Amino acid sequence: MGKTVENPKKFIISCRIDDQEMQLLQELAKEANTSISNLLRQSLTMLDSGTVSSQAVNA
Repeated sequence: MGKTVENPKKFIISCRIDDQEMQLLQELAKEANTSISNLLRQSLTMLDSGTVSSQAVNA
């Protein structure tokens, strides 16, 4: 039987990124003392709440 967690995640998202993008993700996650997965979840939440505009992301 699997581990019981409070908020289970059942979907996996994948994409291809280059070395520079991976290095940036690793640095940002390290600075935030979190995982890349949590960093991306936080980014999604910020986009959804309007804290960061999607136009800023596309720049």
